[in-house]
Amino acid sequence: MEQVFAFMLLVGCSPDASQCSEIPVATPTYSSIEECRADLPLQMRLTDTYDARVMGACEAVDEAMMEQDATVEWAVSRNGELKVALVPVEPAATASLDALEENVRLASR
Repeated sequence: MEQVFAFMLLVGCSPDASQCSEIPVATPTYSSIEECRADLPLQMRLTDTYDARVMGACEAVDEAMMEQDATVEWAVSRNGELKVALVPVEPAATASLDALEENVRLASR
């Protein structure tokens, strides 16, 4: 499959990376993975976070992922490396979420 675009994820962590959270990015999507990777060091320096460590990654999104729901999952490994994956949402999970939203909507009437 051909790459359609890429996205950037920045994460700020405590010194030992035991506590981490996402950092908003000014430009979260790029036309290519190369463009994203080229901008990554600058975006990491421009964050206004007080976190001791800032990590970032770029991930490509292909045509197949554009046709389905997906979530971005990330984790920091024991050696301090940011791992990022775009994971398809299972149809059953989407159906369950839709049903939950409908129940909330009906209950709020």
